[in-house]
Amino acid sequence: MPDTVVMNLADGRGLAWVDIGPKRAPAVFAFHGTPGSRLQVSFQEQVIEEAGVRLIAPDRPGYGHSTYHRNRTLADWANDVAQLADHLKIKRFSVIGVSGGGPHAVACAALLPDRVVAAGIVSGVAPFSDPAMQSGDFMIGVNRLFVRLGNVSQRLLQPVFTAQDFALRHWPEKVIKAGLRSLPAPDAAVLSRPEVMAVFIDDARRASATAPAAAAQDFALFGGDWGFRVEDIAVPVHIWHGDADRNVPIGHGRFFAERIPGAQLHECPGEAHLLAVDHLGEILATVAPV
Repeated sequence: MPDTVVMNLADGRGLAWVDIGPKRAPAVFAFHGTPGSRLQVSFQEQVIEEAGVRLIAPDRPGYGHSTYHRNRTLADWANDVAQLADHLKIKRFSVIGVSGGGPHAVACAALLPDRVVAAGIVSGVAPFSDPAMQSGDFMIGVNRLFVRLGNVSQRLLQPVFTAQDFALRHWPEKVIKAGLRSLPAPDAAVLSRPEVMAVFIDDARRASATAPAAAAQDFALFGGDWGFRVEDIAVPVHIWHGDADRNVPIGHGRFFAERIPGAQLHECPGEAHLLAVDHLGEILATVAPV
């Protein structure tokens, strides 16, 4: 794994990322899930190299080595990414977002149309505030609860994520293996692979002190006003979603496909939330700028 680099943004916050692949290759910015870090989307170095891209995986504010950003919006993330691209002297690039990284990729597609060549939404979260998303078909019970609490105050969510973070930090292997029983079979199979399990354990052990606040903030963002209409996105968008996903049901992917003009939905039969592990090469090849 390449070294993690941290830069100072215009407001003084630190933004961390890893950079994998040739500097002159097409650039793809990859955004991790909730909670998580750059490690989740950058560990498959051989796949990334074979795809012929330069993958830049940043930590979102409050995760990994990036400074927490109080009261941030999805538009703030698009601005952070633009500053990182400027720092790296990258004019045009693609973005992909996995799970909770999905709304952040969508924000870049909506708000940076002159720079984003294409966007990929992988098992991504759709706008919970949209009336169409209120059905149980779109929200599993725990996520529905998290969104409702986040809409009142993200501070109500922090104790939940703090407890989760404490357990994962102290007993990551035991907690993750115990959680396998509650996962759909496709996700349990992926997470049981030694190389994938090792990444999730490492991610848990390295979690920053502000990760619980960042996770609570993410859910507040997912359920709030995104600040733009997905119907107005004009760049090419590809969506990958498994029909066995119980964490973020496939209705989220179908929502994006119906609302974003020209979006292409790649439904993955029999696959679940962690499908990015087996489809990363395809995803990168599809969205990479030419």
